[in-house]
Amino acid sequence: MPGSCSRCHAAGTRLTLAGPGETHTNLAGMSCESGIFNACEEALPGLVRNVHAHTAGVGKFLAVLQLVKKNAADDGNARQAALIALAVYRELKNVILVDDDVDIFDTDDVLWAMQTRYQGNRDTVFVPDMIGHVLDPSQTPAYDPNLPAKGTACKTIFDWTVPGARKSRFVRARFLDVDSGAGLWAPDLS
Repeated sequence: MPGSCSRCHAAGTRLTLAGPGETHTNLAGMSCESGIFNACEEALPGLVRNVHAHTAGVGKFLAVLQLVKKNAADDGNARQAALIALAVYRELKNVILVDDDVDIFDTDDVLWAMQTRYQGNRDTVFVPDMIGHVLDPSQTPAYDPNLPAKGTACKTIFDWTVPGARKSRFVRARFLDVDSGAGLWAPDLS
């Protein structure tokens, strides 16, 4: 039985080969990132700046898309990009959308966008009963009896971008540069 050893199979235990780690992400993630970026660029030129196949998703279950939204119409284009990502890379389970001021390679910055630019009831899109990955142990009818078959998932889009009409209200605070040479802020350092 794929994904299990004989002792575990005899005990009824299922294992997964899809474990977290940089090695697996490096092997699977690059093709996921480039495939998603290229498809989005072809369909929606200039909207997607970068794609990160996050290590928490083993390079194939979780993608973070960094978007350059220029107007209110790009709110709909953002979600279209997420649907393109799900269509291009069928193993993808969750897509996070963030603005171009968020560093998609910094998990803290991505989670900051969630805390400040997301309301679960309006910014989460569920796409049920899609083909996923058989090595994800949650993608089985034993985990969720509503799933029609093993390797089927409810995929999720998390839109953590600022609505286009409100962009001016969500400008990140910037620290001023301090001239320590002037001796005003830290006289002992000048």
